[in-house]
Formats: sequence, structure tokens, C-alpha cells
Amino acid sequence: MSSRTDLSSDISPDNQAERGIARRAAEADETEISVKKPTREEVLQTVFGLGVQDVRTYDAVVEITGATASELSDHLDRDRSNVNRSLKRLRETGLVTRGRRLLDEGGHVYQYYVDDEMSEDPVTHAVNKWKSAALDAVGPE
Repeated sequence: MSSRTDLSSDISPDNQAERGIARRAAEADETEISVKKPTREEVLQTVFGLGVQDVRTYDAVVEITGATASELSDHLDRDRSNVNRSLKRLRETGLVTRGRRLLDEGGHVYQYYVDDEMSEDPVTHAVNKWKSAALDAVGPE
């Protein structure tokens, strides 16, 4: 025979469960979850669904405000059709806008800008929206 007294038998199953939940909650509060800090590029790629070249194009528009696709193409050393595809994706996300400039010799060109007059930073807005959607996706159903 065992001289050991089983104290858990004196506690109802409901109380045992509550104590277990409380213990795990206390342990969770003490445990810090390690999360890798994302780079700026990773955030833009994840939140906006951009590729590496799209992020490079965005950075070029920030650097050379009012540039044309041809100027951006030269700056990035990329084919203009590829730059145009990136610019289209950036416009669709709201990160970049374009304006049309009439040429003296006739015709027009589009110039690309990061919209400084937006009421809220588009990246911050999108990150908050993505965060909410991500939490909904992993939250209880």
C-alpha cells in the first residue's frame, strides 16, 4: 500500500480543470513568444503581395518623384515593360499614383508619385487591415 495521499481526489474534476487552465494562463503570461522582426521589404511584400522588383520600383518612385516609366527603367536597369507591370501593381495597391503630363511636341507621358496628401499613410493603413484579417484567420471560430 502506498502511504502517499492523493490530494487531487479531494478536488472535483471541474476545479481541477479550472486550476489547470489558470496555471497554463499564468505560464503563458510568463512565456515570451519569439517573433522575427520583419524587414521593410518583407512587410511590403506580405501586406501588399508585391514582388522584390515591385518593392525596388516603389523605392525608385519615392527617390525620383515625378519620374516616367522610361526614367524609372533607366534608373533600375530593367526593361520598361517590367517596370510598367510593377507600376500597375503599385497603383492597384494605392502606394503609387500617376499624373499625365502633356508634351510640347504633342502626346503625353505619365509621371509617377507617392501620394503625400493621403489622410493616412497607405502602408500603415494596409498593415492594420492585414493584421486584423490575419487575427481573424487564426482566431476562434
